[in-house]
Amino acid sequence: MKSEPYSEELLKDIPHLAHLCSLKDIVPYNSTEGWEKEAKVEFLKMVNKKAVLMKVFGEEDDVLIVDLQKPPTNKISSDMPVSLRDALVFMELARFRSQSPRSHSEKNTTLCYHPPILPEEMTEVSVMVCHINSPTDFYLQLMENLDFLSLLKTIEEFYKGEDGENLEILCPLQNQACVAKFEDGIWYRAKVIGLPGHREVEVKYVDFGNTAKITLKDMRKIKDEFLEPPEKAIKCKLAYVEPSKKSQWSKKAKEKFEEKTQDKFVTCSVIKILENNVLLVELFDSRAPGKSAVSINDQLVKEGLASYEAGYTLKDNSKKHLEVWDPSPEEIITSEINNLSPLSVKSLPNENFQSLYNKELPVNICNVISPEKIYVQWLLTENLLNSLEEKMVAAYEHSEWKPVKWECDMHCAVKVPAKNQWRRGQILRMVTDKLVEVLLYDVGVELVVNIHCLRELQENLKTMGRLSLECSLVDIRPTGGSDKWTATACDCLSLHLTGAIATIILQESNTTWPLPVKIFCRDEKGERVDVSKYLIKKGLALRERRVSKSSNSHSPEKSLEIPLEQGDSVVTKCFKINFDTNKKIADKVNEHKVPDSKGKKSESRSTGCYRPPAVPNTSSFEAIVTCIGDDGTIFVVPKLSEFELIKMMDEIQSNLKCLGLLEPYSWKKGEPCAVRGSDTLWYRGKVMEVVGGTIRVQYLDHGFTEKIPQCHLYPILLYPDTPQFCIPCQLYQTLPVGNTWQPDAIELLQELLSKREVDIHIMELPNNSWGKLSVHLYFDGMSLSHFMAHHKYCIFEHTEEIFKEKPRGQNKKYEDENWKIRFEDLLLPEMEAPVLPPYLSSLLPPPEELFAVQVKHIVSPDEMYICLDSEDSYTQFNHHGDTDDSGVSWESESENLEEALQRFNKNVETFPPLTDFSSEMPCLAEYADGLWYRAKIISIKEFNPLSVLVLFVDYGCTEKLTINRLRQIPVQLMQYPAQAIKVLLAGFKPPLSDSGKTRIPYCPKWSMEALWTMIDCLQGKQLYASSVAQAPEQIVTLYEDEQYPVHMSLVEMGLADKDE
Repeated sequence: MKSEPYSEELLKDIPHLAHLCSLKDIVPYNSTEGWEKEAKVEFLKMVNKKAVLMKVFGEEDDVLIVDLQKPPTNKISSDMPVSLRDALVFMELARFRSQSPRSHSEKNTTLCYHPPILPEEMTEVSVMVCHINSPTDFYLQLMENLDFLSLLKTIEEFYKGEDGENLEILCPLQNQACVAKFEDGIWYRAKVIGLPGHREVEVKYVDFGNTAKITLKDMRKIKDEFLEPPEKAIKCKLAYVEPSKKSQWSKKAKEKFEEKTQDKFVTCSVIKILENNVLLVELFDSRAPGKSAVSINDQLVKEGLASYEAGYTLKDNSKKHLEVWDPSPEEIITSEINNLSPLSVKSLPNENFQSLYNKELPVNICNVISPEKIYVQWLLTENLLNSLEEKMVAAYEHSEWKPVKWECDMHCAVKVPAKNQWRRGQILRMVTDKLVEVLLYDVGVELVVNIHCLRELQENLKTMGRLSLECSLVDIRPTGGSDKWTATACDCLSLHLTGAIATIILQESNTTWPLPVKIFCRDEKGERVDVSKYLIKKGLALRERRVSKSSNSHSPEKSLEIPLEQGDSVVTKCFKINFDTNKKIADKVNEHKVPDSKGKKSESRSTGCYRPPAVPNTSSFEAIVTCIGDDGTIFVVPKLSEFELIKMMDEIQSNLKCLGLLEPYSWKKGEPCAVRGSDTLWYRGKVMEVVGGTIRVQYLDHGFTEKIPQCHLYPILLYPDTPQFCIPCQLYQTLPVGNTWQPDAIELLQELLSKREVDIHIMELPNNSWGKLSVHLYFDGMSLSHFMAHHKYCIFEHTEEIFKEKPRGQNKKYEDENWKIRFEDLLLPEMEAPVLPPYLSSLLPPPEELFAVQVKHIVSPDEMYICLDSEDSYTQFNHHGDTDDSGVSWESESENLEEALQRFNKNVETFPPLTDFSSEMPCLAEYADGLWYRAKIISIKEFNPLSVLVLFVDYGCTEKLTINRLRQIPVQLMQYPAQAIKVLLAGFKPPLSDSGKTRIPYCPKWSMEALWTMIDCLQGKQLYASSVAQAPEQIVTLYEDEQYPVHMSLVEMGLADKDE
């Protein structure tokens, strides 16, 4: 280690690293008291442990004269002010020695906005006047670009959630860009226009033109992304006019000018652009589309509130504005809102929407259901909606409900329960006697409400038109080979559009409903986005080309032109194949040269179509089921037509000798074609949908649809004079559960009917020849409708009897054949299941009597199976006597049910298997422990292999079993009542607020936590019950220790609510 003198020798040549500095030209705010403690605290707050830029002005007495500034590389969110001296002076903690501002050379460059985009001179634009000081000093916003509305919403959302610590402004500078809070509590873009002192700042809101004095706590630094858009408020003055007889505008003149223009859409004629980007303008108020424009400048003069400038004459002006101007989009929208009749869903004035065709229209997206159902509001409707809501509240807030016979399409006042609001609505459908689905047509929301939320709509509330319009995106279609939009596409669109400010462009001049539109909005980067293209880019939609009506004309000749390359030219062959038994091949070929193959290939198209199916002219017929559609449609081919179909198929295979079309071809929906199936045979087909490189086609004569590559199709019309062989059918007056056939029901129909011979009884012909035939269908003599209803897949719309079996005597031959396919072994006496009565029911003691019980099985917290204690059970059993109501006599034996089951379990293999699987059929069933217990059939769950759902009547639990685990029950076991009694528990109900917990899958109103808690409350305890009701369902109150209700534990834990 070096000696201490040696270290001192080395260090003495190193200069001092700390320099004494002083801020230039500032002294304490109060010179007599010196620097205050607050000045020191604020000084450290701004510079402590921060990188700063030190600007050195000189040196006096070994003290550096400096200013500390923010380095140019610092982000805008840095706490370091642009100048530390200015910050201390602004905060009134210091003052300049000379009391003069800094020289221009010392000033730092402040952040500034881009100047507003000005319209050209001698042009007319649609504007909104946003702030008025006087007729010669006011501000307006151009309505051609309303993107800043989205910008303002983004600014408010960002600064509303920002705590302010990172974006404080410590020392504001003149003309500095910032974000300032207005008196309405919302943040807007602003710039500093004055520093009056006392820690106040005067700012101007650059997008509106108004000014205000605010404190530092209401200012924030502006982020770069909000600084880039130019200012939106443009300063203007009226042309040709000046104050009347005074040097200043009168209060009345200002008020009149505000009345005519403030926050209204007007037309602005730009006369000249003055210095400092001030516009010299003439404003016109044209409230009704197509009427003469009225000059607001002239109106002020006529009303004596202004006078023309010296030297200005009316000779040109009197003629200048007599012409009728084309209405602006805003004028048409205003007229649309005021004139649109609410009494019809589609009562839209055609001429107005023709005027709006292909114009950019600003809207607010109020609700998104799918890409083909989007509700929008004009931006002008916000005040109207608020006014309407006030009228609705005044009219209905204290109204009483009165019974009204509500019907579809009726108008009504609707109370929205979730928001406690009143809205106008129209009934879409009656869900039940108590529930209706309504459309709130002012906000575009569809919901189901109780009829007690409805009132008759007063006539004075019908005068205002609907405030929302239904729109549909054009040029796109759903993905996945379906006609319905996926939930992902709908959710994505709703997430990005609901509540957004957007621009729509009508795509058709004729009024159609919903309105076909393109929608444009801004993304996170502020870039304009076509919503349709966005969905296509995300893979949530496919592009769909619109075909011009003028180019859609077809030749009446039912033939198909197919271009085939032959040498250097293209030969177009037109095939027209007819079903003719006298000809080996029936096609007519016309050839002509086409010089330009590229130009003609897209024009070559099948212009014919197939004939609809021919329904047999009888009330019933035999048929073969060829296919079950995805929507439950049953396709059948009459047996009488079977030979013709086979013959046509043979001829097609003989006559059509080619591969699929290998050239690019633009397929269209509904186009006829030949389809090469997986069996290499050709079939008549029709294009149902074009999905990328594959086509979804329907095999015309067999009904089923399939996605196949384009190379397996050929554009040709085969046998156009032969009707479609398969007939689409639907079950008559049979309503599927949920209004559509569920996937498991479709699977059952396919397994049950495919390739099967059936009987068809025609009940109702379709409205059009391509529609579905309404029928009763019988297979093996059994009604399909009754079969599906028995298995809970459907219900009958009316109470008319649908035969369980085919009516006798209609087809004797079929009945004879039907006997031939029965299994004779099933008719042996030992295989026949005895006809048994249902199990005896265990009865509960009368109400208010307390009795001991055991819980056998828990379904949910308020539903379970219980049994009486053994003593009560025996008493009840003896009460039944030796003969039940069915007349079956039992032998009186001393053994109880448990002993009887033990005895029968020893030789259960000798009992015959169960052959009757009808509902409620008593049986013996094998449980998981290998023992056999009494049970009854609930339903058949599967057919391959056959599985049956059974209920163990003495325990209350259910299980799905295969038929090898079922046996016919010995008649001796039928004398004992079913031990398990299904009961509902009284005194509690599911809680109103319990959404965060995991739900019971089969009973979602209860949480899993509530179920486990109830199990804990019941396990290992002596329980008592008292009957509350015995019909239609048995309801009891369950007690622990004869006095404490078991459900109180759930109520105390917040897992249930008390039900008085």
